[in-house]
Order: sequence, then C-alpha cells, then structure tokens
Amino acid sequence: MDVQGYLVARRRLVERALVRRFPARGTGLRRAIRYSLLGGGKRLRPILALAAGEVAGASVRTVLPFACALELVHTYSLVHDDLPAMDDDDLRRGRPTSHRVFGEGVAILVGDALLTEAFGLMTTASGVAPPRALAAVGELARAAGEAGMVGGQALDLAAAGRPATLARIRAIHRGKTGALFTAAVRVGALVAGAPPALLRRLTTYGEQLGLAFQIVDDITDAAQAGDGRTDAALGKATYPAVLGIVRARAHAEQARDRALAALAPLGARAEALHAIACLVVAQLDESAPSARAG
Repeated sequence: MDVQGYLVARRRLVERALVRRFPARGTGLRRAIRYSLLGGGKRLRPILALAAGEVAGASVRTVLPFACALELVHTYSLVHDDLPAMDDDDLRRGRPTSHRVFGEGVAILVGDALLTEAFGLMTTASGVAPPRALAAVGELARAAGEAGMVGGQALDLAAAGRPATLARIRAIHRGKTGALFTAAVRVGALVAGAPPALLRRLTTYGEQLGLAFQIVDDITDAAQAGDGRTDAALGKATYPAVLGIVRARAHAEQARDRALAALAPLGARAEALHAIACLVVAQLDESAPSARAG
C-alpha cells in the first residue's frame, strides 16, 4: 500500500478535527494550546487508533474523537517533559518549546488543559455505546497515569546519572513510550467492540511497535551525537547505551517482527498497521552510516 499517502490523509483528518476542537481565540492560554497542539508532528498515535478501529470494524468517524484524545494526551506529555524540571528542552519540532515562548506557568497549564480536555472529548463523543466509550476512557487513563506514561517518566528521572541496565530501560520505556502506543491500538479496538482474540493480537502489536519505536528513537538520537543535547549527553538510559548500536538495531527489528506476527492472521484488513510497523524500523536506514560507525 501507499503508506505515506495513507499517513498524510489520516494526519490531515486528525488535524482538521483538532482545529475544530480548539478554534482560535484571543486568550493567552488558547494561543499557547494551539501553539503546541497544532505545531506539527506525525500524529502517529491517533492514526494507530483509527487503523485499529478499522481492523475491528469501526468507521473512522466513530473512532476520530478518541484518536484526537490520544493526541491531546501525547502533546500534554511533551509540553511537560520539555519543562526545566524534566528534560529542560529548548526546541520541540523545530520550534522553541512552550515554556520558552509562554513561560513555565502557562506551559504547565497547557498540559493540564490538554489532559483534561482529552477525557472530556471522549465522554462527549457520539455514536459509541456507553460501555465501549467507558472502556476506552479507562484504557487511556491507565496508559497516561502512574502505571503508564507518568510512571515511566518518574523512572526516567530517577535513572538519570545511574548505570543503565536493560531491565531499567525496558521498565522506563514500557511506561513512558510503550503504554500510549498500546493504548492507541486498544482504544480504537475497544471503541469498535473488538472480540477478545482480536484485542489480544492488537495489544501485542501495540506493545512491540512501541518498543521498536523507542529503540529507533534512541538510535537516531545517538547518531546525532554532535549537538550536545542527546540523551546520552544528558545521562539518560538508552538502548544503544546498554546494547550498542548494532544490537539495539537487532532488537528493534525483532520487535517489528513480533508486531507483524501478531497481525499475520488478520490478513489484508491489517495492511495499514503492517505498513506502519515496517516504516518505523525502516527509518533506521536513514541514519545507518552514522549508526554503524558506532
């Protein structure tokens, strides 16, 4: 399939919905929300929700509010992660981070607003049976909270400057990155009313894709070691730091293969999910010369 065309079309769909949800207003908070939410990004998590929902038989229109909620939660996490108390980043997606433009206080409120609005968006979605909507809400709450993204970030903070181990890295990224990837496909499937067997397959896919994505991100970061703001330079635990570039790449490829194996019985209806997993790991080829040099 034309995976790039698919991603572009779905990204535009999500972005139009986000603009409708947050139209321009004169308040400083709304300007700050739009700055971070509409400032680019792949929209991969909402696209995964849409694709998983389609696999389970739901229309894109039905899943779209829940997909947008995932993007709100993801953006909130980025805004907060960039703060001086967390990763202290100056740039996000090629632009100054929210707290650099609007101040730390407003940036905190942007994250708070996006997280809250995400759950409001899901609970006001139409055309979804209440038990399915409630299951999706619970799924995202778990993925975003102590057992998922926030817990992973806490582990990441605690691990800074300490010797990295594979077990520690896995625990960090299972929560910080993997939980939201898994939630994305599960939310789409839950909204569609997927049967247990299908939900299990999509869950495995989401877990393995999240792992592959994080390893690829770590390798890409290591290949850009000259900018002084890499995870390694900041003392963060990464897969290449423990495994080396070559073994880390092998782990990413193995995770991709496990994700594809989970989809195999689904055939052509999972074509989009299959293509996305392949594309995530194929990005390594762009940094292969630098990566292999290490």
